[in-house]
Amino acid sequence: MKNLIAVDLDGTLFDTVTVNAESYRRALAQEGFPLTDETYAAQCNGRHYKDFLPEVMGGSPTAEAVERVHERKKALYSECLGAARRNEALFAILEAMAPTCHLALVTTGSRRNAEEILERFACRGLFELILTQEDVTRSKPDPEGYLRAMAYFGVDAAHTIIFEDSVTGLAAAKASGAAVFTCAAF
Repeated sequence: MKNLIAVDLDGTLFDTVTVNAESYRRALAQEGFPLTDETYAAQCNGRHYKDFLPEVMGGSPTAEAVERVHERKKALYSECLGAARRNEALFAILEAMAPTCHLALVTTGSRRNAEEILERFACRGLFELILTQEDVTRSKPDPEGYLRAMAYFGVDAAHTIIFEDSVTGLAAAKASGAAVFTCAAF
């Protein structure tokens, strides 16, 4: 049986803080809400948009307004990808382990944005499975995404290693029962 290596995307596989912050900054500006890099890093990074956007948008925006900002952010994401950086050390590990391990990407980000960055960096083919916010009902810190990846490959927690960086991602990884490596190279 092959082991499973599951990795988070934002902040783990790629440094995308600037990409996401700029995408959200532009989307929020169209609604009249400012967003600084500091606010994004402290309040938003690693969290699901439905959890942080209401806070950034004054505490009680409509669900439609939150979705409108998120849809704009996804549309603007590709324009900001020039600021992304690969975690070269983690990619070296994944490439070395790919012949003997299943590789899965588990992110709270959208499928659209995950696919865009993987295509831009020509690494989509490295992953046998990609799970995004559209594939789970409960986002991180819930372990659902990691548990789904284990179930997909028929691998238990004892045969799984997870690379994560954010507080919410680390909570999800630990709750899955797998071995967890904190990966904050950026």
